[in-house]
Amino acid sequence: MTAWLKFVPSWAWWVLALAVVAGGQQIRVLSAQSVASKAHAELSTYRAEVSERDRRAALYVIQENQRRQAAMEKADAEAQEQLAAARTDAERAGSALERLQQRLGAAEKRSRDAGNAITAQLSQAAEDAARVRADVLGRVGEAAQLYAGVADERGIAGSTCEKAYDAVKGN
Repeated sequence: MTAWLKFVPSWAWWVLALAVVAGGQQIRVLSAQSVASKAHAELSTYRAEVSERDRRAALYVIQENQRRQAAMEKADAEAQEQLAAARTDAERAGSALERLQQRLGAAEKRSRDAGNAITAQLSQAAEDAARVRADVLGRVGEAAQLYAGVADERGIAGSTCEKAYDAVKGN
């Protein structure tokens, strides 16, 4: 049975061994190419998923920033309206103070114009007291106007800050 093997030249055995090894290597290469192709397809799919997720996240961030900016602008506009109203109220209070001072001045003038000597002396004392009252009233009114303006501005700024924080926080 092995006698016919002696008729095959030795170089043919080497060619046969080389063909078997080359065939095995070809099978390994094709298998590796198949695995690489699958890995490349999976990588492409993963990259597409990541890209879409990143795009959606960026879009969400942009929308959230726009929402927050709009909320801040709305709170600022409301604060400006409230400040304008507070300034108008302060101007009205200032004009009311001026009218009160004018009325005190008119009362002083009437008491001076009274005419008789006793009334003139009493009028002088009353005029001094009225002048002091008018001066004190004017100073108190100016201080009250200043403090009221500062209090209004700070109150409005505080409520605006709270509204802006709540809007940004998402409540």
